[in-house]
Amino acid sequence: MLITCDNSMQMGYIYLMPNETIAEYTLEKSDIGLYYDVNSLSIPRIKWLGMGHSLNQMRLATKTYREAVDNAFHCEYWNDLDSEGYMIGIELYLTEELFLPLVAHQAFKLYDTHWRNRDFRVLTLDAYHDVLNKNNIIYPLTAEKDAFVIIAIDPLSKVGKIMALISARDDIYPIEYLQKPLFMLANSSRYFNRD
Repeated sequence: MLITCDNSMQMGYIYLMPNETIAEYTLEKSDIGLYYDVNSLSIPRIKWLGMGHSLNQMRLATKTYREAVDNAFHCEYWNDLDSEGYMIGIELYLTEELFLPLVAHQAFKLYDTHWRNRDFRVLTLDAYHDVLNKNNIIYPLTAEKDAFVIIAIDPLSKVGKIMALISARDDIYPIEYLQKPLFMLANSSRYFNRD
C-alpha cells in the first residue's frame, strides 16, 4: 500500500486501491530509510473477531460518505472516490513528525473481523484506540454497504478525518496490496541535516 508524505508541503496521500502510478515509487527513492530499516517495515494482518463489538459501539450513518461530505462534515483536503463511491485515496495533512510515529508504532494494520453478519477487513490508518473511539462515525461508501470508512469529526471545525477503511470487497481493495507497505517520505528534515 502506497502512503506518501511530503514533509516540505506537509501533505500526504494514502492510495487505498492499486493503480498504475504506484510503479513510479520505490523504497530506494524514499527518505524513510533514514529512520527505519526498510526491510523491517510491515503492515500486520491480525484476526480479531471481537473488533465487530467495538464497531457496533459507533454510530452507523444512514447517508453514504459522498452524501455526507459538506453536509455532516467537511474534508480536510480531498478524498478521491470512483464513479460508484468507493474510496480510491485519501489526501491529508501529514508531516514527518506525524508520519514517523504512525510507521514506528504500526498504526497501519489490517484486521480480519466479523461484523454485520459478514466477514470484513479493517485497515486502520491511526492508533487503534483512536480508530475505535465510540464517538467516531461509520459511513457506508455505497448503498451496497460492503465498504465503509470510520470518520473522526472535530466538534469545533466539523472537519472529518478518515481513521479506517472497512471492506468486504477484496476485489477492489486486495489484501496483498494492503499488506505491502510502501512508505514514501520526501524532503525529510534529516536528509537536509546530513553532512
